[in-house]
Amino acid sequence: MGLPRYSLFGWFALVALLVCGACDSQPAPSSPSVLVLVLDSLHAGHSSAHGYARDTTPRFTRFAAAGVRFEQAYSQSSWTLPSTASLFTSLEQERHGVRTFNDALPESIPTLAERLRERGYRTHAIVQTPVLSSRHGLQQGFERYDVLDHSSASLERALELARESWEHRPGEPLLVYLHLAPPHMPYEPPAPFRGAFSAPDSSVSGSISECRRIHRAALAPDHPDVVALAARYDEHIAFADARAGELLEALARSAARPDAWVVWTSDHGEAFQQHGCQGHNATVYDEMLHVPLALARLDGTTPPQLVREPVSTMDVAPTLLELCGARPLGAELAGVSLREALSSGRAPAERLFSYSSRYKDDERQLHFAVRRGALKLVWRGDTGEAQLYDLVSDPGERVDARASHAQACEELQRDLERLRAVRIAGAPARTLAPAARPAERARLSELGYVEDSPDPGARSADGDGR
Repeated sequence: MGLPRYSLFGWFALVALLVCGACDSQPAPSSPSVLVLVLDSLHAGHSSAHGYARDTTPRFTRFAAAGVRFEQAYSQSSWTLPSTASLFTSLEQERHGVRTFNDALPESIPTLAERLRERGYRTHAIVQTPVLSSRHGLQQGFERYDVLDHSSASLERALELARESWEHRPGEPLLVYLHLAPPHMPYEPPAPFRGAFSAPDSSVSGSISECRRIHRAALAPDHPDVVALAARYDEHIAFADARAGELLEALARSAARPDAWVVWTSDHGEAFQQHGCQGHNATVYDEMLHVPLALARLDGTTPPQLVREPVSTMDVAPTLLELCGARPLGAELAGVSLREALSSGRAPAERLFSYSSRYKDDERQLHFAVRRGALKLVWRGDTGEAQLYDLVSDPGERVDARASHAQACEELQRDLERLRAVRIAGAPARTLAPAARPAERARLSELGYVEDSPDPGARSADGDGR
């Protein structure tokens, strides 16, 4: 079944001609507006911009083609709460302290929104997920912080709020952070997207109970039910891509802020039984970390670039602060500014990256990884062992390459042990979030989440062992 198509690039080009004129020859404004657009749980491996066989992300593909796309962008953690805190602080979850549902961001840690407020920006966050409730402290720096549920009505309300904020007082610089729920499970897009990639007689619904059943059954990735569930996910991606693309077209047509920068990304990926998990937050393999990332000017004037070196979503805040002329977050950040990559198409090479899964009371359920170049070392708490993967020859992380890269493995092992020790010792004092209200707990349950439980055997729908 075909999906509706629109030309986002065409709108960019039209706005560039009608509004910007000869803006290439003019100096860039010192305080451009910014839209940070996050589609929850969007794995880059399921994006057509990354070569996926299904045309799941035509809008993102055209947006990225008119700007700078990062081929290898990774979230620091594999679930929403810490990865979002990392996006706005440029710190790993061990250093910003938001590791569980019981944590809140310390007020002493500066955020992207706070730095832009200092610069005179208006700031508005619209988050369509109870996971990012204000009780976790992520509202720091935002004048307005709207938390909506994951319903279809709330999605439309989120898009409406973003348009209203964008067109209000256009002469003032603005930061809008828009976090949309799709394609997070349950994978239940409306028509015409539902059925676009799945068989008409498929009994796999994409519901939370179906995700839970497939996870608990430990089915293989090529099992028909897993394949059918992935098709439902792909349909949900196509729906999210269409609604996000339509928003950008509307913002471009309004011409309220043609000089604005748009960042389009996700908070983490999604697994379909690779390494035995369905969903996210349980591991640090690439299916749970690899996300789309692209930056472009709303007027379509960004020179197109494809950056192939690995980068982190923690690089977003330093990059935007430099583009906006704002004060840096600090001196010892995990992220770096990618401003030069916007013109050169090259990101800093041979950086050391680290990743960690969801923290629980039982450390046996923690996964930790470090990466340098194409080599990635994954430590699993459930086995107490580390394995090395060559992501060029083995992108699926299936073959342990320790024997063929013995020296590099030893170096990465030392890096991993050092980073874990430093972060555990330097972690901020525990800042406890207020207890979730019953209504919030119910909404979290509808998304497959369960609050931290003393029972380490309990399993949630998103592949998370407690």
